[in-house]
Order: sequence, then structure tokens, then C-alpha cells
Amino acid sequence: MLLYIPLVLAMMLVMPVGGPPDEHAHLRQVWLLSSGQVGTGESVFPANLREILRDSVEGTEASALKDEAFRNVRLSQETVTEEGDEATGIYPLASYLPQSIMMFLTRLFTDRIDFLLYSARIGSLIVTGFLFWLAIRRSPAGKVILLAIACLPLTLQEAASASCDGMTIAGISWITAELLRRMNNHTEYTARSLWRYVWMGLCAVLCKLLYVPVLLLGLMPKAETTEDKKQKRKQNLVMAGALLAALAVWYLLSVKSLSGREGMTSGALNRAGQVAANPLILIGAQVRTLIHRTPGWIRQLFGVFGRLDVFSPWLLTGALAVSFCGIVLADSGAEAVLPDRKKAVKLRLLLIGIFILCWMILSGALLVWWTGEESTLIQGIQGRYFLPCLFCLLLALPRIPDKAGKGGTNRREIVLKAALAVYVICTVITIILLGMKL
Repeated sequence: MLLYIPLVLAMMLVMPVGGPPDEHAHLRQVWLLSSGQVGTGESVFPANLREILRDSVEGTEASALKDEAFRNVRLSQETVTEEGDEATGIYPLASYLPQSIMMFLTRLFTDRIDFLLYSARIGSLIVTGFLFWLAIRRSPAGKVILLAIACLPLTLQEAASASCDGMTIAGISWITAELLRRMNNHTEYTARSLWRYVWMGLCAVLCKLLYVPVLLLGLMPKAETTEDKKQKRKQNLVMAGALLAALAVWYLLSVKSLSGREGMTSGALNRAGQVAANPLILIGAQVRTLIHRTPGWIRQLFGVFGRLDVFSPWLLTGALAVSFCGIVLADSGAEAVLPDRKKAVKLRLLLIGIFILCWMILSGALLVWWTGEESTLIQGIQGRYFLPCLFCLLLALPRIPDKAGKGGTNRREIVLKAALAVYVICTVITIILLGMKL
């Protein structure tokens, strides 16, 4: 937390409002919820707030939201009415509660628009930081990997944004850590522990529906006796029920309540029908997208900031990426969770399978919803979409072997500490350069 808080606050201060992806739309939803506007009807806004959010759509370095006048703008007495139909309507209301509560409390004391918009960011970074703290504290392995994911510039940007993407990254990481922890839990499975899985299922889907495969880790608890195996079957049934309940909650809280969408468009239905009739359409699009877009996604993870078209220098981006890989290879390994070799192999395959399933759901959804029939590549996928399930993939990688060097020092520990030091320095320099450019 001593490392995370200064970094995320620095990112919040240097990043102009509207700079992170879709932040103007997220801020719009936060305002509506903080002012008690929930449903599918028309939305009422202060006139100048709506104009400011429209200005932030540009997301340029010369954004009006950086002007001196922005710091003194008060909420307008004049209000405007417009229909609510943002793309962020697919998020459930719960995703905006922390930001909306902070904005509501701030409005009790001031009507300055900059304070209100930044208060939403503070709500997001508090919850994101708390969930990452829980994940690192509860995870039986890969704690430094989680720290590295939490301190990626892209993660810091999402945490310092009014969107719920930072909370999604941290929330899925925490759920993954909890499920990994239970693999070495020898205590008896009780009704209380089963209900815990129900809440995990609900939280996972409320974070984002496409990361539900992470819950498959719950199907691999350690079961040695016949009684434990019975409990495992019972647990699986409860988890299946939790997923069904979570699907219903996600739909009711998001599609119906927030955006007013009644279902898929005719174009999306046609596309879904084509994919169902010929799955090779999806597979071919996935392969072409991976070939052409993977370098860009990697660049986005380490050196691209939102919609600002501001890039970190290649040398700095490369150093950040290399040090990140050093941390991963020194702190990964399924054997750290399950020392038994056969069980570790099964866990590694499951972790990789979960990442692939998340990719399949993500790419399939964006192929249906966002990709035109004339496009040969899947549109709309960004590097940040891989962050929530990235921990599963990284933990499945082989670990640098423990070898004692001169004086009994552990080479793996040396690599880990050196990589972490370089990584933190590169992250700090990245934020400083970003602030200078903006």
C-alpha cells in the first residue's frame, strides 16, 4: 500500500479527466447514480457538466479539462434532459457504487465540478487498492506478481479513473487468490464456506461477465477422503447455482436497469447466428487478430495511455516489460500452490485453460457486438482487457529454479529483488514523463 498509494495518486493528478478510456461515459453514469437517477428514462444534467463531459470525449493533450477555468467551475443551475444510452450501460449498478457514494458525499460540501469528478476517481482507487491488498494478502503464491500487476502504469490509470475497470482487475485477482488459497485448505467444508463461493460467483459476474471462467479454480479443491469428495460435489452444485444467480443479477442490474437495452440488435443477432452455424468464423477471426494485434496489445500494457495517443519511449517501455517478465519468472510456478507434481501440472493446465476461455468469451462477444461483417479482424479488443485474468496465465509459467550461489544466496531471490527495483523505477519515470508530456 505504501508503494501503490503514491503511484496511483500521482497517476490521478497527471491524467486529465476524460483521458482514460471511456471515462467521460463512466463519469456520466456515476453522476446519474449519485443524484438518484436510476432506470431507463431520460436523464437530467447540469448544463455545464454535460458540456464538460462532452469536451472530455476528445481526450487530447489540449483538453479543456486542463484549463485553469475548469478548477473554478460550479455546477450550473440550468439543467438539460437527454436520453440515457451509453455503452457503459452493460455494467451493473454495483460497479459504480464506490464512485457514486464519494461523489454524493462531496456534493454535500461543494459544487465545484473538478472536486466532484475527482471524487469519483478517489472512490475507485480506494476500492481497487483494498481489493489488491486482499489479493496479495490472501494469495498462497505469486504475491509479487500481483504487486507488479497492481503497479502497471495501465492498471494505475484504470485505478485512478472513474471507471470500474480498476476494481474489476483487482476484484478478479482477489477471487483468484481466494480460490487458490482453498486448494491447500484442509479444514472441513461447511455451509458457511459454500456460501462464500456464492458470493464469489456474484462478485465475479458483477465485475465483468466474461471473467467467470476464473471460478473454475473452485472445482479443484483438495479432496483426500470419501467425505471430502462428497463435499466437493455439493460445493460444485452450489457454485453452479451461484453462477446462474449471478447471471440473472448481472442482467437485471445492467441491461434492464441502467441502459434500457432490451436485448441484442438485429445485426448482433445475425452475427451470433453465423458464428453458431459456423464456429470457424470465430476461430479464423481469432487467429488473424492474434497475429496482427498481439504486438499492439503488449505495447498497450506497458506504454500507451488511454485515448491520449501519448506513448512511453521505447527504451523505457522495453525496460518496464523486461523487468516485469523477470518478476513473473522469479515468482511464478503452480508448484508454489500445490507442491505435488501431478497436482501442479493439473493446476497449470487449468490456469492456462481459464485464460484461454476468457479470451474466447471476450473475442466472441466483441466479434458479435462490435465487429462489422466486412472486417476480418475482431474490433474493440484492448490490452487492458487481459489484465484481470493475466494473473492466471503468469502463475502457470515455469519458475526460475532455486539455486544457491556464493555465500548461500538464492539466485531466484536476487533476480526477483533486482527486477522489482528496476520495475518500480521504470514505473515512476513513466508517470513523471507522462506528466511532463501532458
